[in-house]
Amino acid sequence: MSKIVLDEKEVNELMDTFDFQKSIYLQELQKITGVINKLDEIQKTQKDITNKLDSYIAILNKFNFKNEQELTANYSSYLAFLSKKIDDLLKNENLKKLEKILDKTDYIVNLSVFKVAVIVAVITTGINFIILK
Repeated sequence: MSKIVLDEKEVNELMDTFDFQKSIYLQELQKITGVINKLDEIQKTQKDITNKLDSYIAILNKFNFKNEQELTANYSSYLAFLSKKIDDLLKNENLKKLEKILDKTDYIVNLSVFKVAVIVAVITTGINFIILK
């Protein structure tokens, strides 16, 4: 094989006249580069999805019961626990005392609102009486 040797002037002239937009090789290379970039994005998205799924699997495993009886037993024990806690609260003397205090406070607030309403009514009546004289 023989070698083609160009001097600097010929190389510069060749580069100046070469149309990069018409080069089939460069067009195909750009297409391949675009496909590679899309594949990189897809791979990154797949990794993100995999990481999210891994975190969700732990949550889903908590709800993965082997059969309906196990689900019913777990739910029944949970309801029994809640029922016991509610009964404990109802039996608690401090809670009863707190309920009495809240009832008295509610009574006092209602009485105070009534008194303010009566005072405003009396003042309004007095002002109307003075104006009409």
